[in-house]
Amino acid sequence: MVVKVRILIAFLCFCCSGAMAAAPSIGPDVDTLLSLRADAARFADKGAVLLSRLNEIEVNEQRLEKARYYRAIYLTNEEAVSDYSKLVTTYNAYYHTSKIDFARVITASGEVYEMQPDAISEVAANSDDYLDDMKRIEFAVPQLKVGNIIEYQFSEEQITPIIDNQWSALLGFRYIKFLPQKNWVRTDPMLTSRVQLSVPADMPLTFKNRNTDLQPQVTKTTDTIEYVWQLNNLDSITTESGMPPIDSMQPTIYASTMDNWQAIDNWYSTLLEPALSGVDEPDSKVKALATKLFSGLTTEAEKVRAVFEYIQKNIRYIGAHVNRGGYQPHTAAEVLQNAYGDCKDQTTLIVALLRLGGVEAYPTLVNTYTGSEVYNEVATLNFNHMITYVVTQSGGYWLDTSGTTGAFPGLSALLANQQTFVVNGQGGALKTIPAIQPEDNVANVAIDYRLDDNAMGVTVTMTFTGQVETNLRNYYQFSPEKRAVAEQILAPFVHENRLTSYTATDPADIATPFVLRGEFNNLLEVTEEIERFHFTFQNAQILKVFTGFASMQPPAERHQSLFIQIPITVNVTSTYPAPWADAKLTYKGQAKNYQNPFFEITHSADMSDSEVVSKSTFVLNAQTISVSEYAELYHAVDAFQKDSESLYVFERTGSAIQETEPQSLPEQIAHGRSLLDNGRFDEALSYIEGLAGDHADNGEVQFLLGIAQGFQGNDELSESAFKRAEALGYQY
Repeated sequence: MVVKVRILIAFLCFCCSGAMAAAPSIGPDVDTLLSLRADAARFADKGAVLLSRLNEIEVNEQRLEKARYYRAIYLTNEEAVSDYSKLVTTYNAYYHTSKIDFARVITASGEVYEMQPDAISEVAANSDDYLDDMKRIEFAVPQLKVGNIIEYQFSEEQITPIIDNQWSALLGFRYIKFLPQKNWVRTDPMLTSRVQLSVPADMPLTFKNRNTDLQPQVTKTTDTIEYVWQLNNLDSITTESGMPPIDSMQPTIYASTMDNWQAIDNWYSTLLEPALSGVDEPDSKVKALATKLFSGLTTEAEKVRAVFEYIQKNIRYIGAHVNRGGYQPHTAAEVLQNAYGDCKDQTTLIVALLRLGGVEAYPTLVNTYTGSEVYNEVATLNFNHMITYVVTQSGGYWLDTSGTTGAFPGLSALLANQQTFVVNGQGGALKTIPAIQPEDNVANVAIDYRLDDNAMGVTVTMTFTGQVETNLRNYYQFSPEKRAVAEQILAPFVHENRLTSYTATDPADIATPFVLRGEFNNLLEVTEEIERFHFTFQNAQILKVFTGFASMQPPAERHQSLFIQIPITVNVTSTYPAPWADAKLTYKGQAKNYQNPFFEITHSADMSDSEVVSKSTFVLNAQTISVSEYAELYHAVDAFQKDSESLYVFERTGSAIQETEPQSLPEQIAHGRSLLDNGRFDEALSYIEGLAGDHADNGEVQFLLGIAQGFQGNDELSESAFKRAEALGYQY
């Protein structure tokens, strides 16, 4: 249900109709705005400053609202000029009428340039698979230059209530500018942000503060009560990848005439009842489908899965709700007949089918935006999606069929811990979707080396469960360059070699687990001249493929906490066969286990002279890493990347390498390197220790000693030798 609820949340730009009309400004006059630039100087380096952000909302006796929204934005650099080149507001035309009162630019010298009539248009706000009443006003102003001020105001009037005799809103104080061309947002500083709310004196209101203890100034008259909240000198919010949701850090006032959820439960139950009407009639096609689906099934779990798979395979996700407001679902019969529907339509058909099968199922409202909150003591329509909550004797299910690539039960891991409202016709219930654990989201990587007529090849096979399957299935399915996707995912596990061929299960078949397999052929030839063979794997490649840790901001550049929302487990099994029948495993360099407060990786191996099977398990928990902890994570990742190699060396039995005793120091150093390169680590340590005894002040010898000690697992001795090499001036 992609419905934009009429809420006064800060990041929505609130909405206007296409035609511009003259109207008085609720903001400062031109001279005052020009004078405010001096106060904005402290924020000049941020690129743009909101000199004034004003919201005035008036609610009448019928619980319908009128509102005016004013913005004055001072531009201080060219990037901001580009980012504010187009301004946008959105609204739901079923519930509101809107108009732009004015839009203009004030220059540094006080000249005013009004928006031109051909610089404004109204378009459908939603795209792709949605047809509804949402509208978007796009407009531009002239003379947009550094040092100038954008000033605009728009008004809105509610013509139809969402819930009769009820009103609710989220009153925000920030201005968040969405930047679609950058897939980014900016949240600029403000000098003044004020919200004014006027309601009838007899209208009950409940308030709930989030991220602020701000209290309103209250003015009462015989007929009205006016509430005014004001915040001054709000700094910008630095936007960074992986930061917590912006809503979790910005001040918001929840306001509602409803201090419990009964009215919302009654409201949606009333919408749902006609949508389910007639499904149990003898000639009902919905009933006939239920009979067919449940034939031979004996358990509730089987029925739930059967309905889920039917909807996923047969009901396309299309939202067709023009002139319907966005909340009223189509009937279950209509959804079945059309073979399409949005989330609330699909939920209606799911509920109808499961109830016909004797399974409890309920429409459930949820907000897909992670930063959203709902509170028991103040009911608001802070939702944008609908799923199905199913109750069985073996436990509950949360079904979501709106995605085309989600395996049963279809629920995105991004909804873990989200609060929902279950519509049950008995007052409803707030329920929280359970958190997911690393073991719920798993990638299994099998790396199988093989010899084909002395040519080394590798097969890499990946299987998945949980959100990682949905993500990679989706990425593969909708990419036009499927080979490139397969190579991007698989090649890091084979030293970035080129992919020879690949296969994948049908990503559109959600009933079949998604499997991706790649072949890497003729990587090298194992010739007669080769006496020793090294198999290596850099475990740090797990970070590259399955986390964002491979490229992190330096700690000095990080301003926000790092929000890891989805946990994951990655299991890597590598099989290394002996290159020769008479081979001997001469070096067993299994990577060391690594644990820190943020992630862990553990290793085990079954080793013999004929084969090594090495296993690694990486576990990353969901967590929020504060700015003060980020440096520790950064250094932990850096240390892991530098020391993540597993190395196994096979040697031919009875092989003999003809060697001449080196004479000069450079020759001796070269010989020590050769021993290391050939995996003869015991010999290398003994030889290089002898060199170090004779040449204690040679930095390169100390460096080689550090490497040799490291291969033996002597970490303290290795580190000591490296420090000695560095002190002697050796650069590495």
